[in-house]
Amino acid sequence: MIPLHTATGIIDLAALRPEDMNAVAIGDALAKLNRFAGRTPHPWSVAAHSLLVTAISPIDLQGWALLHDAHKAFLGDLILPAVEFLSASGSRVAVDHAMANARHRLERAIGAAWECAPRSHSLEIRRADWIAYQAELAFHFGEPIDPGEREAILRACDLIPELPQGANWIAAREAWIERADQLHTMGLLRLPPSPKAATAA
Repeated sequence: MIPLHTATGIIDLAALRPEDMNAVAIGDALAKLNRFAGRTPHPWSVAAHSLLVTAISPIDLQGWALLHDAHKAFLGDLILPAVEFLSASGSRVAVDHAMANARHRLERAIGAAWECAPRSHSLEIRRADWIAYQAELAFHFGEPIDPGEREAILRACDLIPELPQGANWIAAREAWIERADQLHTMGLLRLPPSPKAATAA
């Protein structure tokens, strides 16, 4: 057993059940997990990033857009410099292989629990994720905007102030859960049962 504490109880990371991947458990963790390892001028959560990627994704892909970083609720957000540092202590191939396998294993479990096919390799999802990343770099760090995607990045920058940020992680959690509810109503994903509902069933 690999015990992991979540907002809805202790789970076994090695044997995840659908109720372990419920909206509160994932939304709560992503709302408290800062992008860029917390180095933005103000807290900017993975939950807010996921909402941004969802907002700029095609409607039929918005279910997985919201979930594209859900694996980080279980693995954390390992930034590229940390990966480089780990690789310097061993083998980059081994580190990349382990991370990719863990991510894909979690994505399959999350996709099954939410009845939403993993689409992380979709070019449209990857483009939305990249545009969101470029917008975050421009908005938070003043990085120059890629002229090839200038309009899309500027539109994403305009959305950032509308999303929960700063110390208000509760608003980020609630916004993520609310969007999951909306996408469930639209038939783009299915909400996994909560642990209490699963116990009562």
